[in-house]
This record gives sequence, C-alpha cells and structure tokens, in this order.
Amino acid sequence: MNSTLVIGMSVVMIVVGLVFLRMLYSGREAGAPRDFMEWAGTVLSVLLIFSAIGLMILGRQTQEVVDIGSQRQQVATAGSYQDVQIEVPAPDFTFANVESGEEDRLADYQGKVVILNFWATWCAPCRDEIPDLNRLQREFPDDLAIISISDEDPLLLQAFENELPLETESRVLPFGTELPQPFTGAFVIRPSSFVIDRNGVVRRYLLGARDYAFFHGTVKSLIDEAS
Repeated sequence: MNSTLVIGMSVVMIVVGLVFLRMLYSGREAGAPRDFMEWAGTVLSVLLIFSAIGLMILGRQTQEVVDIGSQRQQVATAGSYQDVQIEVPAPDFTFANVESGEEDRLADYQGKVVILNFWATWCAPCRDEIPDLNRLQREFPDDLAIISISDEDPLLLQAFENELPLETESRVLPFGTELPQPFTGAFVIRPSSFVIDRNGVVRRYLLGARDYAFFHGTVKSLIDEAS
C-alpha cells in the first residue's frame, strides 16, 4: 500500500478516535469513565488512536512512490536500504554539465575515486545527503570526484542549486535515459550511489541515503588503498 495512503488513513483514524472521546466526555467534568459504556468507548477510542500511530510508523518505513510523467519513481526509505559490495568494471557513459550543458563522461574521472550519486530535487533523503557530500568533496578535492546526476530539467536544477548549492560535479541526463549495467534502474529508486575505485571498478552499490561518516569511511579506504 502506498505510504501516503497509509498516513492519510492513520490521520482519519486519529481524528475519529478524538471525536469519540470528545463525545463521551463533553458536557461533564473530567474524570474516570462512569459506567461500562464510557469505559468501552474510551478503550476503543484509545486503541484506534494508537493503531493509527502504528500505521503511520509503518507507512514511514515503506517506499514513497512519486508519479513523474509516465514513470513511477520511488524514494528509498530505511526499510529498503541496501549495501552491496561488488566488483565489476564501470561502463563509460556521458552526461551534461547542469550549468553549461557541456558533455563529459565517466571515463574522464579515471584515476580518482568516484561516487556516482543519482538524486532528484523531489527526493527528501537526496536533499539531506547534499551537505555531507559537499563536505566530503571539500575534504578530498584531489582524490575524489562526486558526480551528482539527476534526470530533471536543467533549469529546475539550476534554480534548486541557487537555494542549496552543490559543490560536487552537478550533471544531468535526459528523463528516461537507459543506463548501462550495473547502473540500470538507478533513477527508479533514489538516492542510489555507486562507489568506483581509481581503476574504474565499481566496488559498492548503496541504495538509500548515507551520512558523512559512512561515505568518509567508504572512500577513505579506497583512497588509502591506492596511495
């Protein structure tokens, strides 16, 4: 079930529970229920409210689905995070600079450790990662390239970056672009990241947002490995 629908149902249940409690106790002084009917109504109302809270928590653990054009794209939440260690050559592909529109390619960054971060402005966890990724890029300017790739309109991305600047390599691909393996599907659930070593080998796939400490530990070992 869509998490938005779950949360909406939960809100309705809470409202109904509160209305029942108000009906039971309106027109009288506060105090314990006076008879069986009031006890039963109170217990059922409280159970309804707590059940609704439980549903809201469950809803936040599921993937949020976002309709964009003809595609259904998802936000990875805590219950769907993945961390997969792999070792496959990174296929080359091109992307465009958000500001200038000039194209470059993944192969241009060989010799550095690379984080390919697939994100979107509508993805809240993606936005949460930006300050940590900016900090990480500042810390390793010579050894690390963080490439932030979106499939949104470049003008939208430029407007977003006026509010929250990206200090990473901000790149864009046309909506609906099919990526080569193992990056296929990276635009379906976001944020997703691929960590690539200096030799152009994909070493790690990360689904879901990560913080500075996690990214730092991941790239530092690869930077030191090649030093």
